[in-house]
Amino acid sequence: MRNPSPFIQRMHAGGMMPIFFHPDEQVCLDLLFAAYEGGVRVIEMVNRGKEAKTIFPKIREAASRMPGLYLGVGTIYHPFEAEEFLDMGAEFIVAPVMNPKLGEYCAKVDVPWIPGCGTVSEVFFAQQLGSQLVKIYPANILTPEFVPAVHAVLPQIEIIPTGGVEPTAESMKAWFDAGVLCVGMGSQLFRKDLINRGAFGEIQERVKQAMNIIESIREQQTQ
Repeated sequence: MRNPSPFIQRMHAGGMMPIFFHPDEQVCLDLLFAAYEGGVRVIEMVNRGKEAKTIFPKIREAASRMPGLYLGVGTIYHPFEAEEFLDMGAEFIVAPVMNPKLGEYCAKVDVPWIPGCGTVSEVFFAQQLGSQLVKIYPANILTPEFVPAVHAVLPQIEIIPTGGVEPTAESMKAWFDAGVLCVGMGSQLFRKDLINRGAFGEIQERVKQAMNIIESIREQQTQ
């Protein structure tokens, strides 16, 4: 990375961005704690449920007691949604789509915006609107081969894949070798069966293992 912005530095240092939401506030807090204790320092809570707007302030409050944690909100489509969550303390905005109006709004209020892109053209338009990091989604459809294809024509843009990335050495190595800045993971990391039986210690261990794998991959890349 050449002269990366503070935002890009934080996302790179994070290595992995867990993505989560649950309609139960306590489950959300337990997942946040498990992720943080597992070594995560960048996290996205998604706006996928009527409870999200009441739960997010509680997540923000808890995150403020976790030194170094960078908290964003995802599944944001429109500027008015971004404004609501920014007022609650969200530090960056993640979108499943590339909505130019949302990009213009985030640029105006000087907040990092990670739009979801599925084509080189969408990545280009996102970059034109000021995005430094785009989410390629769904990653399992686009595959790691999409990353060098984008970088061949848009070498400055940073990429995070979400959707289908697994917390295994095989899955993550393919993405990091392709040139992504970091990876995003939701249900593959926070497995529903573990949540249902309250196995948050096990989830914390899964997070820790995934972070260790990323560290190992990066060490191999620098050798």
